[in-house]
Order: sequence, then structure tokens, then C-alpha cells
Amino acid sequence: MKTHKTVFRYYTIMEYEKEQEWLSRQHRQGWKLTAAAACFYRFERCAPEDVVYQLDYSPEGRKHPEEYVQLFRDCGWEHVLDNVGYSYFRKPAAQMQGREEIFCDEASRMEMFRRILCHRMLPLLILLVGMFVPLIIMELLEADSAADALVTGIPAGLVVALYIAVFAQCALQYIRLRKGR
Repeated sequence: MKTHKTVFRYYTIMEYEKEQEWLSRQHRQGWKLTAAAACFYRFERCAPEDVVYQLDYSPEGRKHPEEYVQLFRDCGWEHVLDNVGYSYFRKPAAQMQGREEIFCDEASRMEMFRRILCHRMLPLLILLVGMFVPLIIMELLEADSAADALVTGIPAGLVVALYIAVFAQCALQYIRLRKGR
């Protein structure tokens, strides 16, 4: 029987709730999270248990990691790992008092979204508009033929479309949250 497994799973920045649910489901199936790098998750076989996973995105937490982790530890959360700016925490459901979440109110959830938008999405938008789009335009203008333009234009267009979709998803989720879901 396998004792470890690695799974590729892609979540956008704003899909942290789906990621939390998926990690909890894995734990209920006997696989606890031990490591993560970008979209690759490493699990170790364990006794199936109902465990709640929560993610937080906090640049302040990265500046003061000991105090940050201790704050959650004091509330009974185990710090599992950090991955692409997010901190992963877990807690057995049996130790929870009702529906316990890291974000106990909409204001703190909004603050996390604001941090994500300012620290992750805004730099990507600046990079896309400031560097990537001009490079694409230059490549297309300098192409020797329509075929060359297509070879450059189609993949570049797909990347731009992907970025736009992620930005739109983040903006819509932020607006929904501001309106009270």
C-alpha cells in the first residue's frame, strides 16, 4: 500500500475555499497534506479523520512568522506549510467549537481579498500591461508572414485571455463579498 502520493491540482488565487474543501476531503480519505509547491500537493497516508483546512494570505505573517503561527496555534490550529504566499492550517473537526473559521467575519475576509488583490493581482496586471502586451505587439508587427504572426499571436492571446479571466474572477468574487454574497 502506498504511504505517499503527489497530486497536481490547479486553483486560482481566489479559489482558496475550494482548495480547503479538497484538502479536507483528502484527509477524510486518509491522506494528510505534508508539502506543497505551486500546484503540486504531497500527501502522507494517515488514519481517516474529519479535519478542517484553512488558508490565509498574509504578507505581515511572512514578516513575523513566529508570532503569526503562534496566534493560530493559540486557537488550536496546526500550521502545516506555506505555499506561494498562503499559509495552510488544519484542525480536527472534533476540536472545533461550532463552525470555526480563520475569518470569523466578512470584514476580515474582505481584508484578505484586499491583500490578495494588492500584493498578487496588481503586480500581475502591471506586468501584463507594462511588459507582456507591448512585447506581443512588437512580435506581431515584426512578423514576416501571417503564419509567423499566428504562431506568436495565438499562444500569447491565450495567455492574455487566461490573465483576464483570473482578474475577472477575482474582481467578481470581491464584488460579491462586498455585497454580502
